Amino acid sequence: MTDHVPETAFADPATVRAWRKERRRSLMNLVFWILCFLGCSALLSTAEDWVGKALAIAFCVPVVIVIVVGIGLVSVRWEHLSKMRAVLKAYPWQRCPPLGKSPADIEYFRLPDPDEPHKNIQVAFRRYGTGRSWRRAVEEARSAGFAFAGDPRYACVVALSGHRRLLAVRPQHVHLERYGARPRTVSETAWRRAQEAGITAPPSEEEQRRKLLYAVWRAFRNRPSSR
Repeated sequence: MTDHVPETAFADPATVRAWRKERRRSLMNLVFWILCFLGCSALLSTAEDWVGKALAIAFCVPVVIVIVVGIGLVSVRWEHLSKMRAVLKAYPWQRCPPLGKSPADIEYFRLPDPDEPHKNIQVAFRRYGTGRSWRRAVEEARSAGFAFAGDPRYACVVALSGHRRLLAVRPQHVHLERYGARPRTVSETAWRRAQEAGITAPPSEEEQRRKLLYAVWRAFRNRPSSR
């Protein structure tokens, strides 16, 4: 990576439109779930007179759980969009060719190290919304290629062809040694840009859980054979 800082992704009007479109979509989803909650509350008060309070509550509890999960997913997506904007303001778009199909680990793939392009770093698409919607977007990115902005050692944003959808890439933080310190394997220029984008924070609880599960899975896979 050179000291020259190219034009950032968010300087592209198409990127701004795509990000605002994603934000509007998330806002519409949030309004939808809030209206569902209000409708469920109104239905509960009415249904009490028809079938009794116990049956009305038994009917509405599963619906409320679904609504709460929906609101939670929208909140996660909203947080992703906020972080994605910071990344897009700090990094330019780069092209990535089609990755091919990988049904077993569809969320995982590799991107080049900004400081050593001949090396690849494993990253993962962040999940959002319904599994079907997320999976279709990921499958299209893998099969048709995509543009990405960011540092795969920390966080990236992936755009489908034509900037029709934006996907967040989960940071691995394998290059983060301690909070506030630049790892030896990360150049000064790359570190400053990552700090500008706000993606040098310590691993989240989600990432720590994923790493623990991955370690358990590897230990199970590599266990000695009984034969």
